[in-house]
Amino acid sequence: MKRYILSVILMVVVAVCRMYGQSVTDETLTYGVMFKWGIIEKEAGLIQLRTEVNREEGYFTSVMIGASTSIADKIYTVRDTLRGKIMLESLEPVYYEKIAHEGGEFRRDEINYTRDGSGEVSARTILEKVDKKGNLTTGENLHTASGITLDMLSAFYYMRHLDYENMHEGESAVFNIFSAKRKELLRITYLGKADLKIGNNGALVPIYHISFTFTYNDKKKAQSSDPIEAWMAQDETRTPYQVTGKLPIGKIRCRLKTKQTGL
Repeated sequence: MKRYILSVILMVVVAVCRMYGQSVTDETLTYGVMFKWGIIEKEAGLIQLRTEVNREEGYFTSVMIGASTSIADKIYTVRDTLRGKIMLESLEPVYYEKIAHEGGEFRRDEINYTRDGSGEVSARTILEKVDKKGNLTTGENLHTASGITLDMLSAFYYMRHLDYENMHEGESAVFNIFSAKRKELLRITYLGKADLKIGNNGALVPIYHISFTFTYNDKKKAQSSDPIEAWMAQDETRTPYQVTGKLPIGKIRCRLKTKQTGL
């Protein structure tokens, strides 16, 4: 539950992949999070992602805020904030932070990246956790990788810039992805084109359909998430309209509610 309520919309996202040349722009995306179990379907939370571009300095900042609804709070309360600083040209992260209040516990994760110019990446991470009894635990890690290396926020933007038009159905791309705790691999598989109904009038929007999973060392038996599916616009905005994933009980679905460009 912890991972899906906020992070499922971000899990959609090496260097060998073709990139789509659309630039990052100022925008605010708001998603509704629905929980479905059998015939039961309830709104479980809201997610808002805000992007601010600094072209003079060559980077942009991203802030994502997620919260469970009052109904969902009775089962599991979530109040999470993710912040990141990402390079405009390469879409690779410089800094990442997650502040999570989930199920009565507090956690803060921080990642600071260093690149040597040859494709080698290192990151020092900090973890802080306060459990329900008020006990504090801390930790530090050093991750290293070669090639494109992302985190939850930067993966969201990188995913939107892949050139799906020139990928064949079933083709996959693999990325390094860091959390404060561990290094993982993110595999994205292109599933083809389709039409998705959106809005109250059920208008059809042409989309790209993809699926993705996280693994430790790219071993299926060490998979840390069930396959997640995403649908994004085929136009130049590459707006993600929907993401779905499984929970231990039921399913979760994130659908775009509003999109604002400019600030």
